[in-house]
Amino acid sequence: MKDFELSYTDLDFMQAALQEAELALALGEVPVGAVVVHQGQIIGRGHNQPIHRHDPSAHAEMLAIRQAAQHLGNYRLPECELFITLEPCLMCSGVILQSRMARVVYALAEPKTGAAGSVCNPYLEPRLNHHTQIEQGAGGEQAKLLLQTFFAQKRQASSPVPPLQITGLANFRDLGGIKTAAGKTIRSRMLFRSDQLAGLQDQQAFAALAIRSIWDFRTPAEIARDPDPQWPAVQCRTADVLAQSQLPSALSLDALLADPAQLNLHLGQGRAALLMADIYREMVRNTHAQGVMRQWLHSLCSRELYPVLWHCTAGKDRTGWATVLLLTILGVPHERILRDYLASNAHVLLKYQPMIAQCVAKGADVAILNAIFGVEAAYLKAALHEVKKISGTLPRYIEHVLGISQQQQAAIRSHLLDSL
Repeated sequence: MKDFELSYTDLDFMQAALQEAELALALGEVPVGAVVVHQGQIIGRGHNQPIHRHDPSAHAEMLAIRQAAQHLGNYRLPECELFITLEPCLMCSGVILQSRMARVVYALAEPKTGAAGSVCNPYLEPRLNHHTQIEQGAGGEQAKLLLQTFFAQKRQASSPVPPLQITGLANFRDLGGIKTAAGKTIRSRMLFRSDQLAGLQDQQAFAALAIRSIWDFRTPAEIARDPDPQWPAVQCRTADVLAQSQLPSALSLDALLADPAQLNLHLGQGRAALLMADIYREMVRNTHAQGVMRQWLHSLCSRELYPVLWHCTAGKDRTGWATVLLLTILGVPHERILRDYLASNAHVLLKYQPMIAQCVAKGADVAILNAIFGVEAAYLKAALHEVKKISGTLPRYIEHVLGISQQQQAAIRSHLLDSL
């Protein structure tokens, strides 16, 4: 193997890798950059993009090596050098060894995941049939500064902001601040989800939100029992999501809640959770429910209707499914959507705790009550499984079943997302 010596060229190549790391920083990715050099020329460049590419393997080294292999038309790179701003991980080290890379130079050690001596070192494994020369070179301070900048920005962005609270609304929240997979942010004070508004106590705080439209997904009986307050300047729409469903509504459970023995008989042994999952499937497949969601999402294409609030009784199921659809259009990752969905648990169960305690004292099974008044990941999973049966994916369901075109989805995003 050729005996490479540290030279000024190494500094140039490491500077090129640092420039790639700066591109990753601008994207909101961990700032790591890499270049592959062949006979003194850069033939592959890469910077971290696992978030933007939805690809856990899209590390800087991997992307640079792929580009270099395409350039040479060969999966072996025995005459190439790799310059990286951060010590490679075990995954990247495996690819480096598989590609038969001649030499690797990294700028900064990585004490948590580094696979060139910090945590482990496959390059020194005598049983391997190829041994890449690996060394730490210049550029460490610059690489360190980029990483410090990145994590400082992350800490600043994640600094806890007191959640917006409105007295009397237990399950109320502003969806502003949620990040999309592309790194954009939902604008604050544009989207509000809530439980029923009949309990609203702080009219002044609510008026300060300047809400222009409200969607109420409850049944006529629920609305008659607990009507929303009226505001002359607010456009209010009622749309009973489960109007044509044969499944028991939340309201029809009142009789069972008044009779714990019957409640345990009809909904015990896991049947309450199965009923809730069926309600979610019904929201997906029922043509009337689809029509309600279609009308609601269509309305979000109109800029003049923002800020908008949508709710049902507890603000967890019908409101929760509507929110899943909207956040999917906005490009929010599934894990973050699930976190918002499950956040209703703490608020709703606290609100209904006196009723739950009273029912339990009369002999009701607390598991039934938690299933009815709470939310579970299994409920949302049931809805998404129904979506899969109908359309394959949620984006296809939104476009082809609900009829929200790509142009309409783009309009919604333009109203609600801040630029990078």
